[in-house]
Amino acid sequence: TMASMVEALGVGLPGNAAYPAVDGRRNVLARNAGRRIVDMVHEDMVLSRILTREAFENAIRTLAAIGGSTNAVIHLIAIAGRMGVKLTVEDFDRLGSEMPCLVNLQPSGKYLMEDFCYAGGLPAVMKEISGSLHLGAMTASGRTVGENIASAENFNTDVIQPLDKPFMEKAGI
Repeated sequence: TMASMVEALGVGLPGNAAYPAVDGRRNVLARNAGRRIVDMVHEDMVLSRILTREAFENAIRTLAAIGGSTNAVIHLIAIAGRMGVKLTVEDFDRLGSEMPCLVNLQPSGKYLMEDFCYAGGLPAVMKEISGSLHLGAMTASGRTVGENIASAENFNTDVIQPLDKPFMEKAGI
């Protein structure tokens, strides 16, 4: 869940949340992240430009769409507090309670995290719920959320179900 939240907040590079540890793309992603952090220093891209109120709202909506763990509530509130962003449990209810769960993933579903990765991972989920996201929010990639998810594809609608046919209509977190 928290790997997905890192990506949904815009702090991790797109695709980061779902790649299995043994997947060769993990190594490539790590190298790209290292290069990107050096560029961020040169661009004076500080964390406060990424971790905005909009980023936390995107994470809450994404958390609901993936059926993520309740531990994320505690962690996101704590991170927001460190950034000076007021985030409350009521925000999770207001922003996440109407979002259906799209991801058919264990323990409440059938598929494994590896299946989620190969279905399109978090970018595919975020693209599916893009109408509820702040697409202009800046991310660590140097691009907006909208730009990051523009080319995302869902390769398995049994794993990542469409918004109009969700895995669970009113799942909550």
